[in-house]
Amino acid sequence: MIKIILFFVILFLATHKMRAQSTFVSGLFPTIDHAGTITKKMDYSFYYFGAFPLLNFNSPSIKEDSKVLLLYSEQALTYNLSKRISITGSYVFQRENTSEENYTNENRIYVQSTYKHSLRELNFKHRLRFDNRFIQNKETEKTSFTHRLRYLIGLDFPIRSKKSNLYFSLYEEAFFNTFKSSGSVFGENWAYAALGVKLNKNSKLEAGPLYITWNTGANNWFHQYYLQFTWISYFNFSKPKE
Repeated sequence: MIKIILFFVILFLATHKMRAQSTFVSGLFPTIDHAGTITKKMDYSFYYFGAFPLLNFNSPSIKEDSKVLLLYSEQALTYNLSKRISITGSYVFQRENTSEENYTNENRIYVQSTYKHSLRELNFKHRLRFDNRFIQNKETEKTSFTHRLRYLIGLDFPIRSKKSNLYFSLYEEAFFNTFKSSGSVFGENWAYAALGVKLNKNSKLEAGPLYITWNTGANNWFHQYYLQFTWISYFNFSKPKE
């Protein structure tokens, strides 16, 4: 277990080496993560978040730096091939630079495969996602089409014992551009670590640091450090009513 935690810590810290003329901000990242079972084979899910930078490390001022960078909404359907393997299709709407005049709207369709397995008390998740992105530029009034491949590895495990309501959650996700004019293959990275608590059989709360970095070209990176707090809920509609 210690080796696995160290692996994620190293990945998290390694991204700090990307300097050059980069930008560093910090803020809050509220998230809603809801899923449910429709049938034994079919699930649905909703995932919503907002990215709110509050400080720019170069010239920190909450009054001047506070903004809404991202608003994100995701609706998905998942087909479970087995207890471990699933396939998902989703529609995503995202608005970037929401508080600016030059905001962009993105309509996205993705397909993904997920593989889950456990090793003692460790629950692993491997996710491979292919994004099809239709990005509308408000200034040019044109819509560009790009695509990328994303790989996520994550895990969670209970704290103290399996019966404990407390758990720890981690993930690392790398983004790879797959279109010719991208400029660079490695375009984005997300790393997350959180402490969670199970409130009841249907809901959980998580809170912890989220680190996001974007490749903005010419070896420059946009580093974002957030405190993410997430409400996770789940309902099973496939069970007969009592």
